[in-house]
Amino acid sequence: RRGAATDPYGVFWLELVEVLGRERLVVRNLPERGKRRIAKVPETMIEPDLVYPAVTGGDIERWGATPSIYFLMTQNPETCAPFPETEMKQRWPRTYTYLTQFRDVLLSRGSKTVVQLAERTAFYAQFGIGPYTVAPYRVVWKRMASDVVAAVVSQHKTPFGFRPVIATDTTSLIAAASEEEAHYLCAVLNAKPVRDFIKSYSSAGRGFGAPAVMQHVGIPRFDESCKPHQLLAGLSMKLHSFRSAGDVFALKKGEADVDEAAAGLFGKRRGLEWRR
Repeated sequence: RRGAATDPYGVFWLELVEVLGRERLVVRNLPERGKRRIAKVPETMIEPDLVYPAVTGGDIERWGATPSIYFLMTQNPETCAPFPETEMKQRWPRTYTYLTQFRDVLLSRGSKTVVQLAERTAFYAQFGIGPYTVAPYRVVWKRMASDVVAAVVSQHKTPFGFRPVIATDTTSLIAAASEEEAHYLCAVLNAKPVRDFIKSYSSAGRGFGAPAVMQHVGIPRFDESCKPHQLLAGLSMKLHSFRSAGDVFALKKGEADVDEAAAGLFGKRRGLEWRR
């Protein structure tokens, strides 16, 4: 999947200023992070329920992703539709008041499809958000890059509690069924043989790293009873720990082990002998 569509950034991307108890946050909007000219409004008080830590492509390193912004998610991931205005006014009145400052901006977005959806549902409608957006474990990688750089994201500790990390629209992602599956996929995508294969047919730039590239990579379905799959998952977990600790030597050695294990996975018999 492509990451959540968060445009216009100046409306939906936020900087956290202060936490005032469990029910109020003080935030600033971030118009400087987007291309469209949007007013920078005074510090605003909103409810925390729809605010999530978020990562952009620039926040992703191989084996690690650290949120740099907060994202106001006005779309219900369970229904893939915006929260109705009646519900927004009742449950999150401060958030609704914040959004109304940008009504005209949100109803004049560049995409005709988005505008039609906003006119039909709620003016703050968003795209590319579903259950996969908040899945407990996801492997995410940079889009519009020159190489595959992937990491596993899950929950992140914020000053107002643990929240799922949201991958924005400069990333691609795969929602995994378990932590082990996410790390297995991450190890495969970060392995040099796989990265070189993807670079052989996907040119660096805007199209690189789009979700469609995965159609060409025949990754064997994760099997928790398969030792090579377990090996790759375990290596990814260790490498995430090494990245967090800044252990460059251990990272280099661990990545060599990943490359070797992944090369075997895509061997002549595609690793089928391992699963017997």
